[in-house]
Amino acid sequence: MKRTGALFIVLALVLAGLGAGCVQREMGAQLCLDLDGLGDALDTLEDTGTLSSVQDIRNARDQVWSAMENVRNSAVQVPGVRIDGLDAAYGDLDRAVQDLPDDMNVVGAVETIRPQIQALRDEQQSLSADLNCTGW
Repeated sequence: MKRTGALFIVLALVLAGLGAGCVQREMGAQLCLDLDGLGDALDTLEDTGTLSSVQDIRNARDQVWSAMENVRNSAVQVPGVRIDGLDAAYGDLDRAVQDLPDDMNVVGAVETIRPQIQALRDEQQSLSADLNCTGW
């Protein structure tokens, strides 16, 4: 009887481990999807064809903020994931957008914040690569 009980415990632990692996993959998949959404929001911020004023740039920055919140929320669900660099790059972008004069032309404004956009995109792509986010 002891063997049966021990076998049952081992089997339960193995199945629990497999289930945890599936959940962790799902959480990682959500983070990958959210990182992809962040990339889309950055594309919108850079698309001067759809922006007509600095206020439009600020509205697009708000979309980036929303995408960052999604990334933050899903990142806390994935063990070992650190987004400090991503957060810092977003903070730099947010400050740069806040500092844009209201009457600046859109092309000049986007060029002014392009280094911060690229820094955030680099962090986003680096984390995506670290998580092996392909095909999401």
